Amino acid sequence: MADIDDASARILARLRQEFIETARDQIEDIEVALDRVENGDGDADEDLLGIQREIHNIKGQGPTFGFPLTGRVAHMLEDYLINADGLKAANLSDIRVYLGLMVNLISTDEALGDDDPQDLLNSLPTGQVVTYSHQKPYNVSVLLVMPSGLQRKMVAYELLSCGFRVMRAYDGVEAISVAVDIQPEILFINYEMTPFTGYELCKVLATINALKNIHIVLLTSHDQEAPHLQDLPDNVSVVQKHTDFTEAIGELMIDWGVFGTVSSSPGKPTG
Repeated sequence: MADIDDASARILARLRQEFIETARDQIEDIEVALDRVENGDGDADEDLLGIQREIHNIKGQGPTFGFPLTGRVAHMLEDYLINADGLKAANLSDIRVYLGLMVNLISTDEALGDDDPQDLLNSLPTGQVVTYSHQKPYNVSVLLVMPSGLQRKMVAYELLSCGFRVMRAYDGVEAISVAVDIQPEILFINYEMTPFTGYELCKVLATINALKNIHIVLLTSHDQEAPHLQDLPDNVSVVQKHTDFTEAIGELMIDWGVFGTVSSSPGKPTG
């Protein structure tokens, strides 16, 4: 039995070292791609696809081989590239902040010393976004839990336009892990999801001490008085996805003290 355990430990150690070497190579490849963009060489769209592929690999493999924080930073860089809507010269320095942090985490086996992981994650750049001309941006951490698609893109745009720091989770399982790591101030949760619904996720979050008091917006196409939307925790507000969606979200933000007071004429997005 001891021989089997020793053999397993050696295999895991070898795989872990392979991840470290591969991740360093992937980050170096990303740096080369950024240099091409900076110098006006190559195809920016093709480079972006390559960068997203490398980042996605680090995101998925990091936690498996003992680098959960590195994986989370990769996740946040993945979201950054979506928030920034592409690979642009103005964003290269921000992207290099993520890469530098991942290199440091891998090199030190994620030994943070006195640094708090949550503060470290929340200090990372968010991406350049559109803001409303009559409303200042607010540094509010938001987790959007919604499957990929046009609807998620539209909701994320509205949140980014308010200056929120937006991270994305694709389902309830991923949402719990991300929420524990970044401790968002607000969660926006879609009702229709698998493997369990947004309603069920709200119930689960209410049992986690670190998350049970976070403001939650449950997004649904159903009527707010529908029987299956009742008996939610007190920190959950149900919002219908209809033509007044933006106004309904704005009113909640004011009630929660996120916006304070806003102009009755919010203006139009400006580039």
